[in-house]
Amino acid sequence: MHSESHKKLWLRYVEGDYSVYKKIFESYYSGLFGYGMKLCNDSTIVEDSIQDVFIYIWEKREDLMHINSPNVYLFVSLRRKIIKRRNKYRNKKKIKDGDFFIEFGVEEIMINKEIRDEQKEELHKALNLLSNQQKEVLFLHYYNGMSYGEIEEILSINRQSVRNHMYRAISTLRSALNKNTLRLVV
Repeated sequence: MHSESHKKLWLRYVEGDYSVYKKIFESYYSGLFGYGMKLCNDSTIVEDSIQDVFIYIWEKREDLMHINSPNVYLFVSLRRKIIKRRNKYRNKKKIKDGDFFIEFGVEEIMINKEIRDEQKEELHKALNLLSNQQKEVLFLHYYNGMSYGEIEEILSINRQSVRNHMYRAISTLRSALNKNTLRLVV
């Protein structure tokens, strides 16, 4: 669903048309789940966090009129819920915003199953050269189609930092990968 359609659904919802609640959930669930799995790789935490986000927007729907970008709002909310859950359930230790252990699964990047194992290994090594924020920026931009402005809001960093992370990530991948493997990533 296009971002403009999301905005219209959201507006209808916060204005009192509760029949669109299910549509909002269905249109965002897949993207939120994929993002959540990149952040913590625990489907129970991700599903519970998504459920918490949607319970919150149901209970506080009248207070959400100020939300201009439901896409950003939901992703930021999910990110915060996951941090809270991980802090609570994972070894009771504090995890800072930037301490996500994002791992790109090679299967997600490799579309063509006939690609040699060498290329998979090369790609995996190159992605692990990236910082966690570079991985997160790449994931949000390329896998969730988010703009730099949306990523800026989700990660609470300025747009120039988003650009810098993207530039450094692409530069690192370009230098680490041969052209054929690089085409699989970007």
